[in-house]
Amino acid sequence: MELSETLKEKRKELSMTQEQVAEKIFVSQKSVSNWETKKTFPDIESLIRLAHLYDLSLDHLLLEGSDIVKDIKVQAELSTMKKLSIPPFITNISLVILLVSQKWWGNLSTQATIIIAISLFSNFIPLFYFKSRAVNLKNELKNSKISNWFVVPLLVMIIIFAVGLIIFTPTLFKK
Repeated sequence: MELSETLKEKRKELSMTQEQVAEKIFVSQKSVSNWETKKTFPDIESLIRLAHLYDLSLDHLLLEGSDIVKDIKVQAELSTMKKLSIPPFITNISLVILLVSQKWWGNLSTQATIIIAISLFSNFIPLFYFKSRAVNLKNELKNSKISNWFVVPLLVMIIIFAVGLIIFTPTLFKK
């Protein structure tokens, strides 16, 4: 029996509504509904609470719904990718600040400006990797809802890079 069926069956055995279960394990009724209809999987904390509520072992819940183990791994990898995308984003912001500040504090050499532009561009690589990896994870596990968390920093970085190039390209070619 799949996890969704086990959760629904146990809830009905206890004559509880989805709303009552949600109250007892501190989640929304929609979450309980999504778990029972295979739209999403409970996180590990919710699984523990469900196991206590339904008087089941975690082994039983995890083995019955083997996709949940896969989902937990996907969520862990996505969390790691989110954390790893922060340094390139901060670095790019710092580099753009450096480029902008050259207007106030004096011009950088052409070589320094080129190095900064290359650094800005190279910091896009991790975000492109994270985007493609997230898409692969989503395809691997159809039930997982993967947000587009990587799109916003990527777009901001592209805009910053474009603005930097527009502002500083004339500086590069001055004699």
